[in-house]
Order: sequence, then structure tokens, then C-alpha cells
Amino acid sequence: MFDVRLISGTTHGACAIVFSALLALGACGGDDDGPPPGDAGGGVDSGGGGVDAGPGVDAGPGTDAGPTADAGPGDDGGAGTDAGPVVAPCPVDLPAADAACTRDGLVCAYGDDPRPLCRPTATCGGGTWSPTDPGCDPLPDVTCPATREDAADERCSPDGAFCAWDGIACHCTNCTSGPSVMCGGPRTWHCDAPHPDMDCPPAIPNLGTTCATEAQFCSYDCEEDMSRTCTAGVWVASSAPGGCPRSTRRAKRDIRYLTPQQIEHVAGQVRATRLATWEYTDPALDGRRHLGFILEDQPGSWAEDPEARQVDLYGYTSMLLAATQAQAGEIEALERQVEALRREVRALRDR
Repeated sequence: MFDVRLISGTTHGACAIVFSALLALGACGGDDDGPPPGDAGGGVDSGGGGVDAGPGVDAGPGTDAGPTADAGPGDDGGAGTDAGPVVAPCPVDLPAADAACTRDGLVCAYGDDPRPLCRPTATCGGGTWSPTDPGCDPLPDVTCPATREDAADERCSPDGAFCAWDGIACHCTNCTSGPSVMCGGPRTWHCDAPHPDMDCPPAIPNLGTTCATEAQFCSYDCEEDMSRTCTAGVWVASSAPGGCPRSTRRAKRDIRYLTPQQIEHVAGQVRATRLATWEYTDPALDGRRHLGFILEDQPGSWAEDPEARQVDLYGYTSMLLAATQAQAGEIEALERQVEALRREVRALRDR
């Protein structure tokens, strides 16, 4: 899910602090010899301040009672403008197998399991419904804190428990995820933040619920089917561009290795990065200052995922690697110069 730390980890919070500390170390000087090939697209981020995406999030499936007029804040996950009749084509309850349906290809999800991929679905095909149970393990019993603000970063038990408030969940775990998975230490609540795009529902909407803005894309996680696109008036499953970061050659094409000049250019971008501290607007995440950079200060950066309007932590890390490589090359050149001077000094002494 969309999280300052991600639902299963502390990526944007902890990683941004670690990466920004590396940025603060800087790199040795060098010339800007032109940009590397490709574009600045990317993988994931899990960051964002808690901006309320607007009233009227439909936390469950719609009704099949026919057209209804959307005369204000409604169940479309958006701002509730009058866009004409809105049809909620999903039955109120999970339909029985072979029950009649009229919209082939429509997928409807049901329930409020904090694990969206664990919610039962029904697919309309050939004029009948086909329900599917994902078969997820039951969630452990837990006494939830009164609010998400009370839960954030506090110790918790048992492992693997979830709590949710208005569809925005906290997960009890001692693991972090993306770009790497690490587990250890005490278990704490890792909480989602509301989606920062005001045109998206704060929490991931159920499949088949109504939406207002055609082709609106909302990414809630880099995993497959954990994004939503508004298609023909309902939210359908989609995936973040590029998915979760994968480094295997088998998953890539048109691979182009950077030249030393291009590496130096990326290192120059790192040196030019403006560091800032801030607090998030999400009440569950306030009270503590964070260190990092601001997306709007870095237009076109490899550390930006422009489609999802998020930080691309995989690109961010690779930029830091480029700065390290450039700095290492400059240090090696200086070491060679120092060694050459030492030889000259020894030669002068021996005369």
C-alpha cells in the first residue's frame, strides 16, 4: 500500500534518511558532460504526505439498483462533481456462481480485508458471475489502537496483525521492504498514509466501485494489481509502471551502460540536490522531522517516478552509486598523482 514507509516497511522514512545522509557527504568536483541515455521513469516510492483525496470514498462494492444521479460528494472516490448518471454495476453482495450478469469483463471485489489482494472477487463472463476466494490465511486477533495516529511506529503484537481506519491500514511487523527486505528488532505498527494525489481515493478502492474521472491512474503499491485505473466508470486493477524493482537481466531490454562522462553527469545531479527537513501533513506521521529532498526541486531527475508522482527509490539509490563511482575514480586519479610526486621527490633525493 501507499506508505511513507510502505505497508510492509520503512522505505521512504528510513531509506530517505540513510540515502540523504550519503548525499550530504557529496562527491568530488567534475564537469557536466551531458545526460545519460533513456528517460527518468522508475519504480517505487512509498512516500507522500497525508493529503485527503476528497470526500466520498466508496469502501465497498456498489449496488446494482440502476443509474443514480451524482449530485454531490458520492461513492466515486473523487470530489463529487455532477458528472451525470453514475451506474454501480456490481451487486451489493458477492454473487453466487452462475448468477446472471450483464457486463462481461467486470471484476467486483468485496469486503474490507486490509490486504486488498485477499478480498473475494466476482468476475462477469459469458453472462454469469464467477466468484473467487483468494484463500488467504485468517488474520490474527488484535486489539487495535484507538486511531492510526496512536498506532504509527508504536510497538505491537502479534506479528502479522493488521488494523485499519477508513480503509487505511497499519501492519504489525519488524520487516521493511523495497528496495531491499530487512527484518529484525521489535515489531512496530507500519502505517499507510492517504494517497497524496487529491484525484485518488485516500485508500485503495474495491474493484468495480464507481469512479468519476476516466483514465485516472492511482498507484498504491509497486506490486501487481495494487494500482487502480478508472475505466468506463469503475475502478479496475492495474499495476505501477515497471512494477517493483527487479535487477535480473531477464526482466530488462535495451540495456545501455553509462559511460564515465554520463556517470559524472549523474554525480553532478547528486551534488546539486538540495536537502531539506520537513514534517508530513498526515497527522499519523507528524511530530518528527524527516531528512531528504523535495520532488518539485528535482524536475526530470532519475529519482522521480513522474507517472506515480513519487520518489523512485531504485533510481535514487543508483544515482548515489553513480556519485560513489565518480568519486572513487577521482580519488584513484589523485592517488596516482600523489604517487607520481613521491617518485619525483625520491628521485630528487637520490641525486
